[in-house]
Order: sequence, then C-alpha cells, then structure tokens
Amino acid sequence: MAARDIRALPKLEGTVHVNLALILKFMPNYFFFPAEYSEIPLCDFARNDDFLFNQGPARGLGKIQFHDYNLAYNAYDVPNLALFREQIAVFKDFLAMATPDEAQQKDTDFLLALGELFALVLYGQLILENVKHYGVDNDTLDQILDCLVRDLSKFALQLYSKPSSTPAQMDFCLKMIRKPIVDSARYDRVWRNSVDALKGAYEMNP
Repeated sequence: MAARDIRALPKLEGTVHVNLALILKFMPNYFFFPAEYSEIPLCDFARNDDFLFNQGPARGLGKIQFHDYNLAYNAYDVPNLALFREQIAVFKDFLAMATPDEAQQKDTDFLLALGELFALVLYGQLILENVKHYGVDNDTLDQILDCLVRDLSKFALQLYSKPSSTPAQMDFCLKMIRKPIVDSARYDRVWRNSVDALKGAYEMNP
C-alpha cells in the first residue's frame, strides 16, 4: 500500500488499552505529514495546568499535525541512536508498504503491539528534545538508547508473532529486531558518574 493510503490508520480502534488506541490516531500525520512549528521552550515554572484536565471529546485527533520528528533524531550522534533511527525507518516502511488491513485495525491485540512501537518513537523524541535542557551527556544518552533499541526489538517480535500478521509485515518486523551496541566501559561510566555518584544525595522528609 502506498504511503498516501496511510491516512486510513486514524480509524484504528482499541478497547483494552485506551491511551495506546488513541495515540494510533496520531501516527499517520506524525510519520508522513509533518508541519512546521516554532520550538517549545522548557516550561519548568509554576503555572495553572487546569487545561490538562479539561479534556473534550477525542474526535478529530487524526487531523492534528506535529513537528518533524527527524529534527530531534538528527540532532545528536551516538551509536545506539543511529541504530534506533534505522529501526524507526523500517517501522515507517512497515506502515507505508504493509499497512494493517481492516481486520487488523479492529484487532486489539495487534493494535497494542503497534501502539507500543509508536510510543517508543515518541519517548525517544521527547528524550532527545530534553538533552540540551538537562545537560544529558553522551554516555547517558547512548545508554538510554540502548534500552529503547531493546524495547523496540521486543515489541517488533511480538508484532511478528501475532496470528494475523502477514508475511510482508513479518519481514519488516524481523528487520526492526536489532541488538544494541553494548559498551561495558560506557555502562561503567554511567553507573559511576550518574548513578553511584548520587548515593546519599537524597534524604526522606521526616
């Protein structure tokens, strides 16, 4: 199925995991039809957030557009980020060329694995957008991406194993399964500098 047909995906339904079912409505515009927006600054000051809880109906979610995720993913260069980008590119090809059919779009079990894959891409973008705000060093960033590569591989395997997955979809899933670049020295540095170094830094309130 051509990439232009991906707009059919906002019709995806789910009943078990409401949040994952809803975010699938964002997927077509997120991957294929980005818009240009100004950068959102860090907002860590006190303010009224009542609007977060004053949510209306969920209709129209498929019309929402997003900033190009590639801007965040291309801003840094660490080994596991390169691997994760490759996995995302295959996932995008999966959506464009092995688009879930009508029956799969009503299969909650299938959609749950699809939503997990998409959520990892979103988490990765949020992490990368905050690197500069919190001064995350390359070792820590690479170690975080190590986890994301593993998780995306895990959910790709789950999607591969679904009863309704097609041969074309299974092929894309296999291409998404990647082993992260393991670096024992990097792991030790992160443990020593970012984990063990905080020992005793926090105290419980009496």
